[in-house]
Amino acid sequence: MKKQGEFYLKLTSILLAALLAIFVVFSIFLRSGEDYTTFAPVYCEVGDGLTVSGFVVRSEELLVSSAPYPVAALSEGQRVGGSQTVAYGCATEGAARAQRELLSLQTQRDRLAFAAEGAKDLSASDASIAAGIIRLAAQTSAQSLPRMQAVSDELEPYILQRSLTGGDRARVQARLSNLDAEIAALQAQCAQSAVPITVSQAGYYSRIADGYENALTPEALETMTLSDLRGIETRRAAVPERTIGRLIFGQKWYLVCELPAGAADRCAAGDSLLLTLAGEELTALPVRIERLVTDEDGASLLVVSCAERMQDVTALRTVTASLSFRTYEGLRVPKTAVRTEDGETGVYVLVGAKARWKPVEILYEYGEYCLLRHAPDGLREDDSVILTDEEIRDGSVIAE
Repeated sequence: MKKQGEFYLKLTSILLAALLAIFVVFSIFLRSGEDYTTFAPVYCEVGDGLTVSGFVVRSEELLVSSAPYPVAALSEGQRVGGSQTVAYGCATEGAARAQRELLSLQTQRDRLAFAAEGAKDLSASDASIAAGIIRLAAQTSAQSLPRMQAVSDELEPYILQRSLTGGDRARVQARLSNLDAEIAALQAQCAQSAVPITVSQAGYYSRIADGYENALTPEALETMTLSDLRGIETRRAAVPERTIGRLIFGQKWYLVCELPAGAADRCAAGDSLLLTLAGEELTALPVRIERLVTDEDGASLLVVSCAERMQDVTALRTVTASLSFRTYEGLRVPKTAVRTEDGETGVYVLVGAKARWKPVEILYEYGEYCLLRHAPDGLREDDSVILTDEEIRDGSVIAE
């Protein structure tokens, strides 16, 4: 009995040792992977910036008619030459109605004639339509009615051109002949009742007038303080009656805004930034810091200038904009994947079934992510970065 008891004790010990060995092997080599996930680094561009609210400023003057019923002749953002007609002054409401009808018929004729010519390159026409729809969606989102109308007017001839078929040619020519007759009759009538209103110098026409034309000027920005900006609403003037819009001069426009406390430490006068206007289809525009004045409370007045796309900002005044102080390009990974060990920063990547350490350089941190420098001998886009809260070392066996 004693020998039999010793036999069972030895057998039990052997079984326990075998179970312990199996557990160790299972823990090391056959982990289920629940504690580990992998993440593929994404190459991207990230801007270090902030969002501000401010005012668009230009050199401009109001266009006011001496006639009681002015009729605008141009669309929003249209380029105006010296001595060009921008509107017509009419003495009666009936004369103004006839002038508006004449302008409408002339526009219809131009678009129908464009469509009748046919598209030499259908792909180019389709591209124009697609781009116009995108711009229209952006202006609709921004609730900018003048720009919505301008984009719709640009889209119409292309859509009409694509919708005409060979069988429509005769009807189109007949409609063009009718339009010519109607236009000739109205021109004779309006020649006696509508007086052309011209401008003395070139610029861009805007149908909008908001009362800030004399309060927000490039000259005022040279001495404006943060207190002046905060009280600019009190300097807004009433728009005169018979105003037909404004004429904008030059190619340079400005954005003036307030920066929160501490933001001025990230830039200086003369720096170049990237500006994106919210709700507009404009891409990031290069701007230059003209003035940066910090107030006693730590907030700052910022004035930036831009010499591009004046025709697209003629209707804008109060805007929300994103300013990018600096742009970084690199590999984006979650912050939880980046570790510091023995004074070195790096990540663990999965190579085969093992964790391998790769040193990295952090370029920028934002939200829950880090942007790491991309280098041929460092972290790559095809690496599998290990995300885990567990302790792992270089060479640890990992099974997904």
